[in-house]
Amino acid sequence: MKRVLAALLVIPLAVAAVLGVLGWVFRRRRSSLPVIASVASQWLVAYMLWTLAAALAEGYGLLEPRGYFGYTRYGFGLFAIIFGLWQFRLARAGAVRQASRVFVWSQIGWLLLVLAEHGALG
Repeated sequence: MKRVLAALLVIPLAVAAVLGVLGWVFRRRRSSLPVIASVASQWLVAYMLWTLAAALAEGYGLLEPRGYFGYTRYGFGLFAIIFGLWQFRLARAGAVRQASRVFVWSQIGWLLLVLAEHGALG
């Protein structure tokens, strides 16, 4: 368990540090690397938090598994790619506020999808 928690902390921090250094090195006027680093780090942290929340909910029996757990576990990757690209395009175009709204509302949408899948909404 300690190795899992260490991996959940060390790997994302290392990736964020590498992306931050690359963004600092390549911070040209039209470089999209800082935007990519920002969007990727947001989705990486979201993936970590959703994985932790799912493990805790499963461990404490809060959400009843319905056989679709693999769908939500691996489906978040596709979900993150689709909404991350949308967020990146908005941020690259200068619509930073709308890009952050895409991120927040997609997280709310994912929560509703997971709750509906596990029967918590009705």
